[in-house]
Amino acid sequence: MNGVFFITFEFMLRRKTLQFILNIFPPLLFNRIILKEISEDYTYMKVKIRRSILNINFHRTIFGGSIFSAFDPYFPTMYYNIFALKNRKIEIWLKSANIKYKRPATTHLTLEFNITTEDIQLAEEELKEKGKHEKWHTVVAINKKGVVCAEAEMLIYLRDNKIQKIGF
Repeated sequence: MNGVFFITFEFMLRRKTLQFILNIFPPLLFNRIILKEISEDYTYMKVKIRRSILNINFHRTIFGGSIFSAFDPYFPTMYYNIFALKNRKIEIWLKSANIKYKRPATTHLTLEFNITTEDIQLAEEELKEKGKHEKWHTVVAINKKGVVCAEAEMLIYLRDNKIQKIGF
């Protein structure tokens, strides 16, 4: 019983530490981007962009660069921690991103990042077979009224350097 508590406590502490570090990371902090929630298994993150004097443009809407910054680090962080829980060290980064600004962001924005069990299984299979995996994910930034202000498609790249395939 104590071992289970210790493991749960260790991962909870790790999640809280990760959340704290990301929330004080200057590019996110100064853009008023806050990680509000992380699931225990790292498959879900909820992020908020607070509209403030630090991230508004002359139209008094959230600057597009701030919105784009809110899409950037979370999927690679999620995948990294998902595989860390499985004792696998994987090299992961955001390989490509496309963003569509749909409406001016005149209020705070909320973004929700999800990785499904199927996404993880597919990644594990391709990493085992090829040593690498790419996956497109789509996330929307929603204002207080529930209106989508921006949508981003992000290509996440995963590579297991321990798996060497002939012909790569």
